[in-house]
Amino acid sequence: MLPRSSSLRHVTALGPALGTALGTALVAAFALGLASPAADAGGFGIPDIGVRRTAMGAVIGRPDEAAAIYHNPAGLILQHGWHLYLSLGLAVVRSEFQLHSWAESDRFLGVTPDADGYYAPTRPSRARGVIPMIAATGEILPGKLVMGAAIYVGNAQGAGFGENDVTRYHLIDGYVVAPQAVLAAAYRITDGLTIGGSAGVLNVRIHGKRDVFPIVNGTDISNLAGTRPELVLDGSGWAPSWMLAAFGRPHPRVTWGATLTGRVDATMTGPVEITFSDDAPNPGDKLVGTQTTTQLLPWAFMGGANVDVTPHVEVGAELRYWLYRQYQKQHTDVVGIFLVRELETVKNYHDSWQTSGGVRVHDLAALPGVELMAGTHYDRTPAPSSTVTFDQPTFKHIGLHTGLRWTTGRYRFGASYLRYWYLIPTVTDSTTSPPSNFRGHGSNNIFTLSVEAQL
Repeated sequence: MLPRSSSLRHVTALGPALGTALGTALVAAFALGLASPAADAGGFGIPDIGVRRTAMGAVIGRPDEAAAIYHNPAGLILQHGWHLYLSLGLAVVRSEFQLHSWAESDRFLGVTPDADGYYAPTRPSRARGVIPMIAATGEILPGKLVMGAAIYVGNAQGAGFGENDVTRYHLIDGYVVAPQAVLAAAYRITDGLTIGGSAGVLNVRIHGKRDVFPIVNGTDISNLAGTRPELVLDGSGWAPSWMLAAFGRPHPRVTWGATLTGRVDATMTGPVEITFSDDAPNPGDKLVGTQTTTQLLPWAFMGGANVDVTPHVEVGAELRYWLYRQYQKQHTDVVGIFLVRELETVKNYHDSWQTSGGVRVHDLAALPGVELMAGTHYDRTPAPSSTVTFDQPTFKHIGLHTGLRWTTGRYRFGASYLRYWYLIPTVTDSTTSPPSNFRGHGSNNIFTLSVEAQL
């Protein structure tokens, strides 16, 4: 066990009941402050990698760029020769929230809500993410076997609010980053069927910072830990990943694809630290420990089809489905934090899905080498509104995709713009502590550039 602070030893001397109350209150707040790596598209994992996906919305049924390693490895069979590929995405979130007051919130926040109980609107000072990918593909057996390797970040998001914002007891600063390295291959069995797969390793890193609300389960700890004890949590862990895939062309004008992604149980370990605020009897004293949390990344099933309706027009559609029904509880083991050895947080997630589709116009005489794309999607979040927090902002949303690719010589360049409109509910039944009841609106703007070179 890590050493406890002098303040905690002093509290324990005051009596078992008071010591237990402080330890339980702080650790309850710690548990609710765990930064679970949820994202805003299909739960964990952002499917918006590569220009075909971000511009058209339908990539699984015809993954004709190296981003196939991420979306459908069997589609690598469409890569001829040797290629280098780079895709860079930037997600910029624009959102505004109104947090509802809760028991004794005015006392500690120092502000008064409106007549309807909501505080003044607040906006994140930072809400953005990066979505990079670098890949290489090679045709090992002409027309039969293509292999590829890639490094990408399928989830890298962060958000921050001002340290004196009304959200400081929910979130001040946090991020999740999950880089992944993958090897993939596609093998053509017949002219109409190719099978493929990938195997890789995933590294999940989380960080969270917020103030602990000093009243938990009716216990006021402000006279011991201060009115703003600061919680900082970090964690990281490695886990294997894999995908099985198929790609078919039953007709010269029709293609289809399907994938199965395996479940991952990523174990994240790292320090957790609570620092007593300046108005505590012993300001700056700390509770220091470590936490180990297992995070579920669920089974996922994806499929799509694309059709050339004319020699110049292709349409496509796809469905992505995540089995988040398995994520009912999150378990944490704790070492070094007073009186607590393990915690379980109820999640009660349901399955998540996304449907999308679009059109690609290409080989026009007036625009040689240019492909124009557009599409749309709808995404259903896995999280019940009662469990949504500012460090896990996941909402239903719709999206509009636009973009183009341009081929010249051995190079193909791409650019796209994807806009989400979040369907943010008015949350009135929050089960978090303190409650995360709020209303708001928001959007996400994703810009992607890509370049591909044939060697």
